Amino acid sequence: MRFAKKAWLALSGAALVAAGLSGVEVAAAAPPQSTGCGDLYVLTDGRGRGLTGRTWDDAGTTVPAGARMEKFLYDDGIVPGVHPHSLDNTRRVAAPALERKVVDFHRACPGSRITLVGYSFGALISGDAAELLAARDEVPDHLVNAVLIADPRRHVTNTTVQGPSGGIMSVAPDGPGMHTPGPREFGDIEVASICREDDVVCHAANPVSNAVAFSAQLQRLSTAHGAYGSPEQNFWARPADFAGVGDLLLPPSAPIAWGPPAFAAPMPREILNDNAAYQRMMDGLTESGGALAWAEVLNSFGLPGDEIVHGFWKALQEAGAGY
Repeated sequence: MRFAKKAWLALSGAALVAAGLSGVEVAAAAPPQSTGCGDLYVLTDGRGRGLTGRTWDDAGTTVPAGARMEKFLYDDGIVPGVHPHSLDNTRRVAAPALERKVVDFHRACPGSRITLVGYSFGALISGDAAELLAARDEVPDHLVNAVLIADPRRHVTNTTVQGPSGGIMSVAPDGPGMHTPGPREFGDIEVASICREDDVVCHAANPVSNAVAFSAQLQRLSTAHGAYGSPEQNFWARPADFAGVGDLLLPPSAPIAWGPPAFAAPMPREILNDNAAYQRMMDGLTESGGALAWAEVLNSFGLPGDEIVHGFWKALQEAGAGY
């Protein structure tokens, strides 16, 4: 679409010159840059810290001189009844809100670059927002990039030691209130995807063809998923240093025994997400689970559920009790 637009402008300009109207402006000049504009880094944290961004505080995150750093805070629910919202609801609200933040910043600072930095659940939201931006023309792709650390929607790659592996939302099938759409399309937006080989969140082995590897990853979830802050390569502390690494697969956090895939098999997501009976079951469980959402329960008693839940969930996270 951008190519066609540029071609049309070029042809229009040539026609005007040929007609002796070369002094006529074909395209309006870009709006002036607001005072104080610089590049912007937007940091989005993972589950249990979405409303505090404490991972960035703990890491002492810094960005290049002259750039601004802001947190994007969101209600990070996954399982209704356990968390205040479902994963689907979180994505439906947070990703468009982050996209709007980028669009609003671009309108105020049209020449500045915007970097979306996300970790874990925050990488899911940041990546989803980047995909939304790539699908529209409101912000030029060359002014946006993303650094996704442990992205649950990371694409599937075929590794020698463990066979095809990818983000858990590219491997696992839909769950109640937890649709797994698989990898994204980023268009021309530059994306750095950083993942440890043994991190089941971003590089899950196929549990059908390599159950040994998948089980081993589950057992070391907390260790591998938290291993992005080594002194030599602290991805949380200096995300700007890694914006150009592309698809970076790090070695395991510790030695691990991989079971070789016994046979070629599609991912469970590919098997079940197109199965009508399975989808009917998930839809029913999703509807039932939605009734357990904290805000809905409070609303049924005539109370302002969203406001109460937001405040309570934030207080839990500030107290270090996010789960």
